[in-house]
Amino acid sequence: MFSSKSGKCINIALDLGIFGDRSFAKGIENLSTALPEILKGKPDVIQLNPGGLKIFNKLKNKPPISVALRLDVTNVYEPRKIKHAWDTANIATLDLASDPKVACVVLNLLNFDENSRLQEQCIENIQIVAARCQKLSIPLMIEPLVMTVKPGAGSTSVGEVGKIAALVRQAVELGADIIKVDATTPMSDFGQVVEIASGVPVLVRGGGQVTARELLERTRIAMDVGASGVVYGRNVVQHPTPAKFIKSIKAVVHENASVDKALKILEG
Repeated sequence: MFSSKSGKCINIALDLGIFGDRSFAKGIENLSTALPEILKGKPDVIQLNPGGLKIFNKLKNKPPISVALRLDVTNVYEPRKIKHAWDTANIATLDLASDPKVACVVLNLLNFDENSRLQEQCIENIQIVAARCQKLSIPLMIEPLVMTVKPGAGSTSVGEVGKIAALVRQAVELGADIIKVDATTPMSDFGQVVEIASGVPVLVRGGGQVTARELLERTRIAMDVGASGVVYGRNVVQHPTPAKFIKSIKAVVHENASVDKALKILEG
């Protein structure tokens, strides 16, 4: 998953259609045609659901690339009022990680408006899967997300570093091999998240849509404070030129480029 030269990782998340909001799949409505366009950017990893992995395996002339395989499903992103928030994972789906392209599996750890039952369910998923992953030597990526509901806007991330750091540390204690987590507000606080992860690689998540400059600025700060890479979904796959955007992100993550230089790659 991690570049042999930079030691860092660019993971493009294509597991967006699982979350019950059709707008998430904008730009990748047809995975069989969207995937080749993403792969032109040569990311280190692509993140898929089991169905996406099946589609990827049917592609012709696909490059050798690592896959982060999501094993759980949640309803917290759905564009409606949720009466009962849930996150479910079945241990049987771990069998799909035997595919040689799968480099790790992915599970949520959600703090959604302090919903203790939802968080308990996520912890149960992780405890069951983590024990099996350790036995099978399959790395586990945990996605600790602090979220809230905004009236009329659905669920959204909370950038408060204290809450994020507490959840990240819980993920570490539960056995995470990799952490995928939201940016902090302000992003200058992200170093605290890296520190509390205690050496577990931390990848910053893209989350909701922002401008290309803002995403690249966030990426630059994350690299400067010790993050091990990025996991970007909607911001990349819904961009008019996703492959070019990936190349500009690679310049920052793998080549230590400035934001302005990365923007020139994107706009060139």
